[in-house]
Amino acid sequence: MKRSMIACISVACALSIANVATAAGETPVVTAQPTMSSLKSGQSVFYNDKKCPAGQIAKYTKGQRRAQITRKCVKQ
Repeated sequence: MKRSMIACISVACALSIANVATAAGETPVVTAQPTMSSLKSGQSVFYNDKKCPAGQIAKYTKGQRRAQITRKCVKQ
């Protein structure tokens, strides 16, 4: 009984740690259009600029080496 309880607690802890790690790596959705000054080098954000087809959202990414922002429609 104790072993199964310890195993369940261990699995629950491992899953919650994995969930936190996944949430920390998610790309955020922003409410204002991204600018060069609002993004860090290499950073990506989602912004609904209403120019993408239904079921998609715009992903803005600031270049790591170039001072430019790329925009691409991706599935939500």
